[in-house]
Amino acid sequence: MQREEILSVLSHRYPFLFVDKIKEICYMESVIGYKNVTGNEPWVIGHFPEKAIFPGVLLIETAAQICGFIFYDQQKKNVLSNSYLSNVKNFKFLKLIRPGDQLEVRGQFITKAFNFADIKCEVYVDQQKVAEGSLRYYFENIPNEQEVNQ
Repeated sequence: MQREEILSVLSHRYPFLFVDKIKEICYMESVIGYKNVTGNEPWVIGHFPEKAIFPGVLLIETAAQICGFIFYDQQKKNVLSNSYLSNVKNFKFLKLIRPGDQLEVRGQFITKAFNFADIKCEVYVDQQKVAEGSLRYYFENIPNEQEVNQ
């Protein structure tokens, strides 16, 4: 999935859009997506400009935006505007991320209960894990059990 389709699905826009490409979506199962960390992003000016490090909060936001595509049904072309990040659990930063790195974010559906769904997230740079944790999303309308089990 390229930029135009990503923009049609997510309501985020520059400077708060952190998805460059979605490689694979298995609806309600898994997702793989990418964010290219560049030296001309607004955070670089103030987050250790001599040795810029991608901020952890932006890494979590990147993971949340990409992992949210698990809930995107490519056949129905639904928009993800009815979901919100509601909880971040056990997120660990294992290595520094710098401009020039390409983040590969992998999300795996864990469970859902009521209007909440949990995703296990792992982030890689050059096939080395740089972060991991769990994300919980709140939905105004969550897909029903039949859709999950298809």
